[in-house]
Amino acid sequence: MGKKKKKKNRGSRSHGRGVKHGRGAGERGGRGKAGLGKHKWKSLAKDDPDYFGPKGFTRPQQLIEEDEVINIYQVEEMLDELLELGYAHEEDSVYEIDLEEAGFDKLLSRGKPTKEMKINIPNSSKKAKQKIEDAGGELTDNSEK
Repeated sequence: MGKKKKKKNRGSRSHGRGVKHGRGAGERGGRGKAGLGKHKWKSLAKDDPDYFGPKGFTRPQQLIEEDEVINIYQVEEMLDELLELGYAHEEDSVYEIDLEEAGFDKLLSRGKPTKEMKINIPNSSKKAKQKIEDAGGELTDNSEK
């Protein structure tokens, strides 16, 4: 191996940098990221080509709304509570439940319905609709699917 630069340049006055280049900030070309669009362009293009230009958009948290979802088994567990609160009523052993009024946006299919239910909800999964209908119930939703 060759000698290290420091040792190699002993006695050369400029240590291979020219007369003024090695002193202070003289040849730095600006501090930090200064000059990335001009004289430091090569290093930028190699190391971080996506530095300039659009990066995308993140919606503000207060604008992001998530659906209030409920599963079939949860509806059955909450049935007594829904009856008490007036969101459901029983007619000839068929429960009519208004989940939209109760504050839910979507019905999901987890669980197996054991009672006949007529459910009103803005949206539901295909599987949930199938399960309710197979149990002799009815599902009214506004979804296009």
